[in-house]
Amino acid sequence: MTTKRPQSTIAAESEFCVLNDGEDSRLSDVERLTLLGGAALDRVLSKLGRSLSSVSIDTFAPGLDLSVLKASQIRLGLLRSSGDIERLYARPVSGGLPSVVHVHGFPDGGVFDLRFASHFPLNGWSHDPGYSSIEENTTSYVRLWEHKTPDPQRLTIVAIHGWTMGDQRVNSLAFLPGLFFSLGCNVALVELPFHGRRRPIGLPEDVPLFPSADPVRTCVAMAHALYDLRQLGNYLIEVGHSRVACVGMSLGAYVGALWASLDRLDRAVFLVPLVSMSEMARELFSRSGLGSVPEEFCEDLFRDHSPLERAPATRSESIMVIGGEDDHLVPKTQIALLQKRWPDVKVEWAKGGHGAATNRSEVFTTISKFLLE
Repeated sequence: MTTKRPQSTIAAESEFCVLNDGEDSRLSDVERLTLLGGAALDRVLSKLGRSLSSVSIDTFAPGLDLSVLKASQIRLGLLRSSGDIERLYARPVSGGLPSVVHVHGFPDGGVFDLRFASHFPLNGWSHDPGYSSIEENTTSYVRLWEHKTPDPQRLTIVAIHGWTMGDQRVNSLAFLPGLFFSLGCNVALVELPFHGRRRPIGLPEDVPLFPSADPVRTCVAMAHALYDLRQLGNYLIEVGHSRVACVGMSLGAYVGALWASLDRLDRAVFLVPLVSMSEMARELFSRSGLGSVPEEFCEDLFRDHSPLERAPATRSESIMVIGGEDDHLVPKTQIALLQKRWPDVKVEWAKGGHGAATNRSEVFTTISKFLLE
């Protein structure tokens, strides 16, 4: 590993995602495919791409209630005036040591599960008492593909998945950690709040928790995601990862853009990015028969975490956006909003819909060239 970690943090072999038996098969078949590449990987990526492209914006419509949103706007106003929202987004004082679970070894490194205590929100937050009671969400999981040999020029990519993703097999298809590892990068695949191992056991898949129909809950969960990313970033720097980048997809791109707007990252790539929750909310209102809703109202519901509300702390020339030419979930108008606010970012277009980013032959080459230049 990059830096020798305290022996007490090394735990037993992880069983998560393991589909094979034997010490030489600790990774799932899907994760191993990202090391091998080839036609088999392309077939699985094609299937994932079709699945992502079939997602409709109407999926987010259930539970939309204008009266509830107006009440949320009042709550958000009170939380802002008290300073509680600002405290939610404060930078972590200390990264804290995770437990480190060995998953798989390579001659030049290995794959590890990092587990951080993630008790959030902090400082006596009492405005959403049910949030902190969800036990599964109080641990932040990161699957780290890490080289053994220290190198100050080595890039560590923090990969942030999209909505309803989070299982590390799906994350691996979205971000291809094996291929980036073979190019000399470290890759850290996170699991967002209420996704992957952090989603409550037994909760139906069609019940959204992040983002949710409650803008206050969404605001807290977004702050939680940012807190976890900063905690991870602090830790990576402490153990010798000197160059940290992020690659986010869809919702993960929104979270990544928020991170890049607040902290200076070495590189940032946003794939089929959700950019404006307010614009998506207005579209949902229209589709739900609630009629036209004032733009100012929607923007106020989401402005605390909107990356469009601030200039990027990451250098604009170090940011790339890849959109899907026929993406109906996150249309070109979303990316146009980011270009208007962040005019110097580089924008590329890939063939296909919301699954366009899974086109390995086209997108992987573009991303890897940008990250490693």
